Amino acid sequence: MEVNPLYFAITDTNGIRHTVVLAADENQSDTVDLAPGENVSGTVTGKGPFTPQYVTFTDGILGDPIRVNAS
Repeated sequence: MEVNPLYFAITDTNGIRHTVVLAADENQSDTVDLAPGENVSGTVTGKGPFTPQYVTFTDGILGDPIRVNAS
């Protein structure tokens, strides 16, 4: 599975979806290819003042979305 910062979106507590801002944090998630069982961690950053509720990752354009609560 390819992980790319552009495959993430942040949804705030008002239900508004925010795109990811690249190079906004030194801990930004890298673009990597993961083998089954591997994982990666990193920061996903959005622009502007909002309270994030969850982050959605979609594997490519047609992949199934995976949603996790923001922390």
